[in-house]
Amino acid sequence: MHRHGTWPARLFRSSSASRAKHHTGARPSAQTLGPTTRIAAMAKNINSASRLYRILERHHLHADNVQTLDAWAGLLGITETHAHRRIVAVGELVHAMHRELECAAIGLASANFSKNLYESAFSRIENALSPMLFPNTWNNVRQYLTPEVLTALAFCTEILPNEEAEISVEELASIRSKLNELRGTLDGTSLPRRLRLLIEHHAALIERALAEYPVVGAMALREAGRTALGEMIEARGEIASAKDDPAVSKLEAAWKTVNEAADIALKAEGLAQLGQRAWEAIEKLF
Repeated sequence: MHRHGTWPARLFRSSSASRAKHHTGARPSAQTLGPTTRIAAMAKNINSASRLYRILERHHLHADNVQTLDAWAGLLGITETHAHRRIVAVGELVHAMHRELECAAIGLASANFSKNLYESAFSRIENALSPMLFPNTWNNVRQYLTPEVLTALAFCTEILPNEEAEISVEELASIRSKLNELRGTLDGTSLPRRLRLLIEHHAALIERALAEYPVVGAMALREAGRTALGEMIEARGEIASAKDDPAVSKLEAAWKTVNEAADIALKAEGLAQLGQRAWEAIEKLF
């Protein structure tokens, strides 16, 4: 599901189920989704609900008097120190969390799961994700993330089907390493300005995909690769003329690493090798 968009209206006041993709999965027998028993953070399935749970169940790591913006930055791994860019970075990832919440609701509706079993919990999570709370203290968010709400979300991680395989810490570190190598080659390069700007933009695409991965999963890497592929086809003349430049070689290596990781992770959705096949089609540019 393509998850980009503006902040939506209230999640449970729209007929979002009409946009659903079909989800399959076992439905638990005679269970409600509100017991207070703590559920382990490691979910059996990787899906929208499990990604949200992994982030939200760590809400206790920040004190009540911490500013909400800073607490979200800590939970989402945002290290940006420039005030305005920090707000934008936090806003984008919290927005992505809201889209994941909507995807989870759509998946549950597609599975004909009764709304009364999760609607209240999802409404409270929606309240917790409000950007209006950014200037306030963290207790204004934590009041919505009760044990009952988190337990309901944990059950949803098992109700919804597995969407993808986990990308290992080592694979993510390899992508980061390739990204750093790419940026290193741009120092003192003699590439034409347009091509240099393209490579800098692609480095930013990879950086953003890595930041989004804990929230939206491997599709962050896949969508970054799709964007880059289209741009490289448009700039194929400039790339071909500079194919011997180290920056172009590092760009190819970085995207191969990104696409290989996404292909493996998304095998469950039948997308394995899709990204790499597309890139192999333009390998002659390098």
